[in-house]
Amino acid sequence: MRPDSVSVPSRSRRRMARLRDDAIRWITRRHAHDGAAAHLGRDRIYILPTRAGYTLLGIILVMLLGSINYSNNMAFLLTFLLVGIGHNAMWYTHRNLLGLRIATLPVPPVFAGQPLQIPLRLEEAAGRAREALNLRVGPQATKPLAIPAQGSTTATLTLANPGRGIYSLPRQRLDTRYPLGILEVWSWLTLAPEIVVYPAPIDPGDPQGGGGDQSEQGLARREGEAPDQIRPYRPGDPPGRIVWKAYARSGKLHVREAASGQGDRLWLDWEAMPASDPETRLSMLCHQVLAAHNEGRIYGLRLPGQTLEPAQGPAHRAHCLRSLAQFQTEPVELQPQARGA
Repeated sequence: MRPDSVSVPSRSRRRMARLRDDAIRWITRRHAHDGAAAHLGRDRIYILPTRAGYTLLGIILVMLLGSINYSNNMAFLLTFLLVGIGHNAMWYTHRNLLGLRIATLPVPPVFAGQPLQIPLRLEEAAGRAREALNLRVGPQATKPLAIPAQGSTTATLTLANPGRGIYSLPRQRLDTRYPLGILEVWSWLTLAPEIVVYPAPIDPGDPQGGGGDQSEQGLARREGEAPDQIRPYRPGDPPGRIVWKAYARSGKLHVREAASGQGDRLWLDWEAMPASDPETRLSMLCHQVLAAHNEGRIYGLRLPGQTLEPAQGPAHRAHCLRSLAQFQTEPVELQPQARGA
């Protein structure tokens, strides 16, 4: 088999996928961008028979022709009974989506390598329960969802982690085949939650991480900084600064404190990282941010073209980690793929 013949099916699949995406964009061109929430009205719900539905339609046509040919009243009765069942199924399937409200929820930031959990909230306000709903993003789908009357539920999509960066969620699809499976109704959604992926932390002092010898805490210190002092523990001291070795010797809690307030300010510097690869440097800085935060230190972050002044607390930690996540990148649309692919 020639090598170029192997790629023909993959090229055909890509071409069909592009044509399908173009068709979906053309069909949904009149829909406004959803943003944080979407309400499913009649103008954005689509319905078609499934394979089982087309099979049933063929059987009904054959039965109708037979009924006409033989003028059999019982055959007419059975034929139109099946038509009525199909008509009612169409009505029930369509209204299983009609009137639903779907809203985004905050997406917890993750580190590179961790699975992404995308929560979306589905709310029912029409006074009827909804069954067998499926929410999809690319090849990923949630388990079938049910919503009680006047209630709500949270759907969580688990996606493969694409690596460091800021992402938006691509087009979503909400569909159902309830109750008989002979018809499928669906709607396209363009909800846009922000997805933040931090670099995977790497200890600069770990030889496997490519780093060299660092201080005991793995933090960048200023030249000439006075060594830390040990003092008795006071209520409110950060747990990360407790000297556990001293506790093991004496049974009393002590904490490590810098010799001066100015010396306690740390600068985590891009240039000080013992690595040449930019992604490795970002991962090392990520580790240092986490270590400084856990120890309750006051720290700043220096990146090429950006400086975050020394501070502390959860808000400063989140600001530093976000700066690392979006360093020299632009927000892009997430490309969903099967986990482990």
